[in-house]
Amino acid sequence: MKAFLRASILMIASVSIAADPDKNYPATLKGGAPCGSCIAPEKLSWKTVIPPENEPGEPLVVTGKIFQPDGKTPAEGMVLFVYHTDRTGYYNAQDDASHPRLKGWMKIGADGKYEFRTIRPGAYPHRSTPAHIHAHLYGPGYSERSIEDYWFKDDPRINDSELKKMTEQGAHPAIVDLKHGSDGVWRGERDITLKAVK
Repeated sequence: MKAFLRASILMIASVSIAADPDKNYPATLKGGAPCGSCIAPEKLSWKTVIPPENEPGEPLVVTGKIFQPDGKTPAEGMVLFVYHTDRTGYYNAQDDASHPRLKGWMKIGADGKYEFRTIRPGAYPHRSTPAHIHAHLYGPGYSERSIEDYWFKDDPRINDSELKKMTEQGAHPAIVDLKHGSDGVWRGERDITLKAVK
């Protein structure tokens, strides 16, 4: 169990995904891959605010750094794309995960830092999966790919059964330890290290 409760460094999956010529997605994506269904803003910052001003939910801020495969050099120029459900566990009115309503992009600068402000997502209403935030990375020398989800250490849905299920699927979610501030904001940190492209 302890092996799963590490939120510091996570490797990118090394799977490349072929293009679908019938869809208007980036060349490395296929089907309903979320970032392929969205258009990133022209200008990106190292930090972003995801929800609209009056979005219901508990405020959440996640910070961290993204490193090159050596684990030390900041991965300048990489783009982190994150998306998640609202507080009720739905992506939108149609619950279409391919076109998430709550999403954001961050472009990594020379110091490697990223930050996104959002709300704590709700778990899927009819499944036992813990609440989570999905993430993709892409940038110089890396085609777009999904990386391990953000899970939250205080989520009661995290148990041996769910962890085993993820392991069997070849996934190891980053379990982030959130702290609740006196200002009512949840805060957590996750660093990410790129996997070398072969």
